[in-house]
Amino acid sequence: MTDSTVEPGEHWREVFSEGNRRPYLVHVPSGYDSTTPLPVLIVLHGGGGSASFVSQVYGWPELSEREGCLAVFPEATTEDPERPAAVRENPRLWNDGSKRSAVARRNVDDIGYLAAVLDDVQATYAIDANRVFMTGFSNGASMTFRAGIELSDRLVAIAPVSGHLCLQDPRPARPVSMLYIIGLADPLNPLAGGTTRTPWGATRQKPPVMDSILTWVRLIGASEQPHVLRHSDGVKHVRYGPGKTACEVQLCTIEGQGHEWPGARRTLPSIISGPQTNKLNATQAIWDFFAGADRGGLT
Repeated sequence: MTDSTVEPGEHWREVFSEGNRRPYLVHVPSGYDSTTPLPVLIVLHGGGGSASFVSQVYGWPELSEREGCLAVFPEATTEDPERPAAVRENPRLWNDGSKRSAVARRNVDDIGYLAAVLDDVQATYAIDANRVFMTGFSNGASMTFRAGIELSDRLVAIAPVSGHLCLQDPRPARPVSMLYIIGLADPLNPLAGGTTRTPWGATRQKPPVMDSILTWVRLIGASEQPHVLRHSDGVKHVRYGPGKTACEVQLCTIEGQGHEWPGARRTLPSIISGPQTNKLNATQAIWDFFAGADRGGLT
């Protein structure tokens, strides 16, 4: 039974995962009514980020108020759980399936944590279970990919921004629609792949971004031949699908955009993340994509 005394605004909540308390942040829009189910937006921060950071920088609480949806901000664990979080020395990272970080070596069950967050959200708030969506940036985008596979029975659509599908043999229980956004000047996740350097100084060999896109296209049973929806001012938006169901994949590329959330303020030095533009407001574009999706696919 949902809580009829919920107040609008931001609230920290906790769930148990692997015997530990883990927090998450939720923004409840003004005018929330426990008798009216709301769509749910789950937003995953990037590596080194936090729930409060991503809620403050990308404009999701404002969108929650504007569109009348519940915005949920989970939080990853640190590389070293015995020390306080610090962006450079002890970043929070998601266990996204890449097997590269200390959280992966500890086998942190972030899928179990996200499932527990969903359980708590559903028990506490009036939500529309047919309109539960997830997005994330960078490491959070890769975790969004993983959740789109392993929580496909609970997510209707996903929107990774500048990340990779790291799972080697993805097998979703059901097809999930996807919007993928990437800057063509992204030095950390270049479209064509190649050698990159992380904000922490490590060298990584990244596969082409299109590998992840086309894998998802195949997962929903769609044609690999894209159809151009829009192409103007350096922003190109194409569609693959619909596939065997009404699900589809959309890809949005942005000229002159580096490894930053499109349309938000810069968060990293340009020498690390490359250029930043305002050609696209990714937050609004993702909501527009999600707003046309439900359990049956896209409309």
